[in-house]
Amino acid sequence: MSADQVPAGAAPGTSRLPRTFRNRAYPVLGWTFLFLGPGFLACAWAVVGKADGAFLFVPSTIVIVVFCWRGYIRPRLVADVENVTVVSIWKTSVVPWLDIERFEAGHVLVVVRRPELGEPIGVWAVQAANLARMTGRRSQADDVADELNALLRVARANGGKAG
Repeated sequence: MSADQVPAGAAPGTSRLPRTFRNRAYPVLGWTFLFLGPGFLACAWAVVGKADGAFLFVPSTIVIVVFCWRGYIRPRLVADVENVTVVSIWKTSVVPWLDIERFEAGHVLVVVRRPELGEPIGVWAVQAANLARMTGRRSQADDVADELNALLRVARANGGKAG
């Protein structure tokens, strides 16, 4: 977890809200490819030197920018006092604390809603590291699930408010 997620010396569930959870590498990868991808395409277009190449390079640049933004920069889970917001690649879901049954760490973090309220929501932005799983160690998804479950217990005790 990054420093903005867990204040030093804070116990799980006692951190300041709102809190944002995501894989630390995703925004770095997203912003890197967001700038490098179109730059490489522009260099390739300059080397080719044909004006009609714009029909190939401009749409390719747009695809790269959209892919980087939607797939790596935008996804996150935000826990605030009233609810949990899951921003995934194509959809944003806002779930009140009292509608959540638990958080599970599988291949991705999963927000398990009460069964009558719908299917569980996978959180693309918080994934378990395969290497950690293979070696029997905890991953970021495990730590985030533990912290969110602690916040969920606080929310249940406070009538739906996690802070």
